[in-house]
Amino acid sequence: MHRVLEVKKEDQNKIHWREKIWFSTREWDGEITERRKNDRIAWKSVSGTQHSGVISFHKLDSNLTRVLVTLDFVPSGILEKMASGMRFVKRAVEADLARFKAYVEFGDVKGLEYKSSPAEMEQNQGDDDGEDDDKGKDDDKNAKESGEEPQAQEQEQEEDDDRDRGSEREERASRRDERRKALSSS
Repeated sequence: MHRVLEVKKEDQNKIHWREKIWFSTREWDGEITERRKNDRIAWKSVSGTQHSGVISFHKLDSNLTRVLVTLDFVPSGILEKMASGMRFVKRAVEADLARFKAYVEFGDVKGLEYKSSPAEMEQNQGDDDGEDDDKGKDDDKNAKESGEEPQAQEQEQEEDDDRDRGSEREERASRRDERRKALSSS
């Protein structure tokens, strides 16, 4: 969470936060109302900006977890109301979750139950260490050995990528429809 400047644990369930939001520094005290290890954390603010929320972790597979964040935020002042209306808070939370995901997947986390394997870390590092140049040469070499033209192999790869993008698009559309149905029924 790049906006957080400092977090102090005052006692078992009290935490003091100091954040930099745009041009101002804000401080608030939070109280953890529920904590279940590797399952969920619920909190509410005691002073400062009024908000409450729950973060829950749902194990989907041996190396796959869904993190669900529910946050209730009460904006005070015209700037906070405007930022809330323009969904800055939502986007900030989504960006922090993306950073948390990268932090966990790259294996820098200490004290979490999930640890990424060396193979997963290599998969996530992909473009950073110039492996693609060597991989492209190997693909050309393999294509020549198998009698295929590199262009034909590239075209097949592009077609596979297009199919993958299409299926991802369909999956996102179906999830969007499910959310709309769930919202309309509630």
